[in-house]
Amino acid sequence: MPTTVHTIGHGSAAFSLVAGVLAHHGVATIIDVRSHPYSRHAPEFSRPLLEGLAAASGFGYRWRGDALGGRPSDPLLLSTGGSLDDGALRRSPRFRAALVDLAALAAGAGVVLLCAEERPEHCHRARVIAPVLEEMGLQVVHLLHDGTALPHQDPFEF
Repeated sequence: MPTTVHTIGHGSAAFSLVAGVLAHHGVATIIDVRSHPYSRHAPEFSRPLLEGLAAASGFGYRWRGDALGGRPSDPLLLSTGGSLDDGALRRSPRFRAALVDLAALAAGAGVVLLCAEERPEHCHRARVIAPVLEEMGLQVVHLLHDGTALPHQDPFEF
């Protein structure tokens, strides 16, 4: 059975709802893959507050938006229009190293990749990260706020 990596987007949900879904699916550590871990729409998910809420709820927390984020500051990872160049990010040594670390962490305990977009099909976690994790032999499951677990499909059609 391959190691599973879960993903979830907080959207406008309260942390308590997201935490309940994560606990139900055996998640131990939240890996925040937002390049800019702050939210005006869901302030509980701003990094300083989220770190405290995660710890109080029994979750570990790691920010990896520097290597896995969908809005990188490195111009080499952007298209000529300024949006994410998916292929450039996938080839980035920093991205690849972060995924190797993630795989090692996931082998020991449940992890979830957290981003802002509620639906996986609207997020780089399904479009960019999940396919590479599956190439590495891991299973990716996208979690929804109602607790539904969707196995990753490539191309993603949720």
